[in-house]
Parts: sequence; structure tokens; C-alpha cells
Amino acid sequence: MDEGDKEQIGKTAGIGAGMMGGARVGQAVIPIPVVGSFAGAVLGGFVGSEVGKRVGKALINGATAFVDTLKGGDQPAAKSTAGDDGDSPA
Repeated sequence: MDEGDKEQIGKTAGIGAGMMGGARVGQAVIPIPVVGSFAGAVLGGFVGSEVGKRVGKALINGATAFVDTLKGGDQPAAKSTAGDDGDSPA
């Protein structure tokens, strides 16, 4: 997955989260039915997409690194102590 794909995923996730959060805030700030939710969703979607583009790559890279450590990939070999060949249980 290249950096452009990661940015697009972050942008899409940010739009969705921003729209949901913005609609709730908009309805609280502008208590007119539909108007507050719509205005908040539009503003929240814009802000969420910008934040998602910047944060999405970092989150995906971090999650990938975390999963790799759980799988045991890219781990350095354990250092053995003097006289221990690493095959016998401790």
C-alpha cells in the first residue's frame, strides 16, 4: 500500500467521522431542525477530511507495525548469554 492510498483511506475515514460529529455539534449550536445538522455535517466533513489526510498515514503505519510485532515479523534475534545455545529451555 503506497502513501497515496493511506492518505485516501484517512481522508475518507475523516470525512465520515467529521460529518457525524459535526452534525451533533451543529444541531446543538443551531437548534433549527435539519439546518443545524446539515451545517455541522458540512463543516465537520471538511475539517475531518483535512485531519484524516494528515493523521491517516501515521495511524495506518502504526497499526501495521503493531500487527507485525504481534506476528513476530521483523524482530531481531534474541541475544544469547554465554554458554547458552538458545535450544534448551530455561
